[in-house]
Amino acid sequence: MSGIDVDEETKRAECEHFENVIKAFLFYREHALNVVSKAEVSFARLPPQHQAILSHLPSKFSTQKRCVDVNQQFLNTIVAHASSFTANSHLLQGAQTEFPFITGQGLDMDKIRCTLRQFVRDWSEDGQAERVQSYKPITDALESYYSHYPMDQRYRLRVLLPGAGLGRLTYDIAKLGFSAQGCEFSYQMLISSNFILNYAPGEKMLALHPWVLSSSNVWDADAHQFKQVLVPDEMPGGLPPNVEFSMVAGDFLEVYRNQRGEWDCVATCFFIDTASNVVQYVEHIHSLLADGGIWINLGPLLYHYSDSADVDSTELSYTELRSLVLHFGFEIKEEAERTCYYTQNPNSMMHTIYNCAFFVAIKKPSRGFVPTPTSVPNVSMTTPYAGNPSPQMYAGERLL
Repeated sequence: MSGIDVDEETKRAECEHFENVIKAFLFYREHALNVVSKAEVSFARLPPQHQAILSHLPSKFSTQKRCVDVNQQFLNTIVAHASSFTANSHLLQGAQTEFPFITGQGLDMDKIRCTLRQFVRDWSEDGQAERVQSYKPITDALESYYSHYPMDQRYRLRVLLPGAGLGRLTYDIAKLGFSAQGCEFSYQMLISSNFILNYAPGEKMLALHPWVLSSSNVWDADAHQFKQVLVPDEMPGGLPPNVEFSMVAGDFLEVYRNQRGEWDCVATCFFIDTASNVVQYVEHIHSLLADGGIWINLGPLLYHYSDSADVDSTELSYTELRSLVLHFGFEIKEEAERTCYYTQNPNSMMHTIYNCAFFVAIKKPSRGFVPTPTSVPNVSMTTPYAGNPSPQMYAGERLL
């Protein structure tokens, strides 16, 4: 999107939004200590005889604070590399990553806590079970539908992943030999994926405590609430020859608005319900795919704007969505219901289970043939990929 003309007011607003995300990363410790402080105050107000029964709680609060310090160190490390992200976007030229004083006003701290849990899902051994549930059906479908494509030619197949988060699924697809590009809009995800993909110091060398502020539904605080998780479980890199692996920052509809028919596969995982107008997403995915291209989807329909008072939201049932997919010229080749967790604490007393819709749909070609698990389409490359065994992060244009 480098060709987009953006006025100075838009750039100012974008830098302000980015800086608020950075401030939230840096403010985490103070936010977390306020949470612990509330528990300490509640304990202090108990009757003395009850405090005596629960005399271990001050020690528990101290442990909680130590875990918070570890999390803040982890977040500081991410922020320390954020300037490399801003350098690639003209929208963020001049954006700051250091601040003499930060208040919590207007900062979305819930998203920072979610980011810590996302690291568990994407880049730890503890997240392996969730990745098997959500990512493996997608990678299995890719390998099945392109099973007869020569391994040393897979890099010519271009796979796009909107809503790529921290980039693990994109990386896993690239490891299989496909050229893969993730697109992400959230700055929390973008600066975090920029760090883990490009600057992680080594395998399992970074510690975090993702559940430290979750005091409800805990079986055992020391074993579960204060559990340490190490990331990354695998160092990104060492991809097959010629494979292109990249991440792009921006709105999916904007970044790829001029790439009609340029992608061989679009893979959406927990993504299509992020649309305010899901019709626009289906239409756009269809336009991006080459004739005979594959759309692989897995996810629920938890429409993100359904409760928003100031954003329009069109919410379809799966039956309605399915009819929409067929309307735009897809042929659904596979359908299934998949049970998945999403950034869940496996040791919690409470779990949210998603019964996700999984499908593989083929864009009906105007010529040629429709691929099946035992046949693959001819691939026409508009832009050859150069050999690049290491991941890259590109900051595209992201508009508010």
